[in-house]
Amino acid sequence: MVTRLELAQMVALAVLTPGCVHPYLAPTPEQPHALLKVRRTYQALAGTNLREGLSVEGHAAFTALVPRDAAGAPRSDVILIHPTPASLRVGSMFLHYETRLVNESYSVQVPYTTTESYSCGSGTHSQSCSRSVTHYRTEWRTRSVYRTVEVSDGSCASSVWISPRVGGEYLLNYDYAENTVCHLACFEQIRTGAPGTFETKRCPEPTPAEMQKLLDDR
Repeated sequence: MVTRLELAQMVALAVLTPGCVHPYLAPTPEQPHALLKVRRTYQALAGTNLREGLSVEGHAAFTALVPRDAAGAPRSDVILIHPTPASLRVGSMFLHYETRLVNESYSVQVPYTTTESYSCGSGTHSQSCSRSVTHYRTEWRTRSVYRTVEVSDGSCASSVWISPRVGGEYLLNYDYAENTVCHLACFEQIRTGAPGTFETKRCPEPTPAEMQKLLDDR
């Protein structure tokens, strides 16, 4: 039975392993786009390093691996996103590295022989002869080796829906409290007359029909 801790780590790893998912193809500045600011704050630190990730509709849009102490202050990054309804997921994992004895699979080419017949002799003295032929087959085996592996010291992930407009500016605020406990909120920032000031409101969300279509298309 999967524990709550193991489930949280599995969810976070799904966000944090871009090699396992397709990358997000962000729009260029010349294409219709919205601006997404991703702000992360941490109330607790652990391990030696921190891995962070953002996915858009399951596609890896941002990843980072930094020393743990970098999480001591709020950090932000900005990406461009398509002005279409989407789910956003942010996850993080504190980790350290250990050398462990692990099992790994490897392949070997194993020779084997078969007997085949062929015509030999000439003219009226033709006859059937046989010979041994060497072939090779692939066999999988397991061996124990020492590898440096990542060990989780705490992880969390959370999701929100968004329906951004062309030219819109949005703030995604991720707050990590402790292992398996985090909060993700999305705000639209509407510029007012004064430079650098915004009117803030909750991000617009897709309609139920749009959400269902996104889920059906996955």
